[in-house]
Amino acid sequence: MKPLDLGSNKVFSTVLRLVIPAMIAQFINVLYSIVDRMYVGNIADIGDTALAAVGVCAPIATLISSFAFLIGTGGAPLIATRHQL
Repeated sequence: MKPLDLGSNKVFSTVLRLVIPAMIAQFINVLYSIVDRMYVGNIADIGDTALAAVGVCAPIATLISSFAFLIGTGGAPLIATRHQL
């Protein structure tokens, strides 16, 4: 795959090349969440309680992963610029 030149390509095609993989990743993530809840909800005897626990923990896990993404996305350029020769 050739590198994407952000300075000379048309804006619309560049945005599409960047957005489509991100949309597919989000779709897979949502699909995983739906299938996970279906599986957990069908556990014998404790399905209701387990589904409630997933519902409570999911926003917390999303918050933690969002914070980690924030640090990774913001920290990588900072470290890269500080360690230039």
